[in-house]
Amino acid sequence: MGYKYQTGLKPGSTKNFMIGPGAMYRNFDLANLANGFGERVGATKGGCTVSVDTEYHVVEIDGTLGEVQGAAWLVSAAAKLGVTMLEMTPENYLSMLPSFEKASHNTDYDIIRHNGSIAPPETNNLAVVGNLIGSDLPVIFVLENARVISGFELPLGDGKEDVTTDAEFQALYTEDNPTLIPFYILYPKGGSPVAPPAASPAPGTVTAGTTVTLTATAGAQIYYTTDGSTPTPATGTLYSGPITINATTTINAIAYVAPDSSSVVSFTYTV
Repeated sequence: MGYKYQTGLKPGSTKNFMIGPGAMYRNFDLANLANGFGERVGATKGGCTVSVDTEYHVVEIDGTLGEVQGAAWLVSAAAKLGVTMLEMTPENYLSMLPSFEKASHNTDYDIIRHNGSIAPPETNNLAVVGNLIGSDLPVIFVLENARVISGFELPLGDGKEDVTTDAEFQALYTEDNPTLIPFYILYPKGGSPVAPPAASPAPGTVTAGTTVTLTATAGAQIYYTTDGSTPTPATGTLYSGPITINATTTINAIAYVAPDSSSVVSFTYTV
């Protein structure tokens, strides 16, 4: 008998693999997501590292051999983003130097210097955007109210190495919700590269006997139901021609290209 690996790989696993290294953005605005991710920070080296460090208080109970389930609570959580900057722009310097400001010095130079304030620096919503193999939409990791927590160091080297500087940012809590970790992930629904079917005529009021044609991208099969259930390749009807509407009907449909299914779309026709 030969050796055999055990693996968690299953059909469709690879579509959930992430493609690095991801891109970092500042001024991320969730309410304005449809218009982009904010301002791209620029070139980095070695990718970005997103982390959430947690600490729990564990109750020590006599007569137990270790930690008891439920006898602990969260006492600290810190969401952080580490990055090695390769692109040295004024905006990147300002993000790494708290309370520094940029002003015009003369026709040739801007000057970046401390403004004399010891007040807490302004914060920024930072996002790291990465792609999944099986989705046209990216995964987005967001640190809310983030500020730099690392010092500034820029080794210029001897010309034989890349000039970079490391920066670490930490998300800050708010006064109105001091136990809500200021970090979240936007994950695309479905993760399927298959576009859903379309219907003609458009849903709405029709006369009895109207026929509905379903279409999908080349190479895709269409499965549908008319009983309100969710269609799958195992439970749906394989579409082979126009569907006749003789009473008020809702068509639920998917497009399928093995091993991926599109999202379910519904078309309601009222007679």
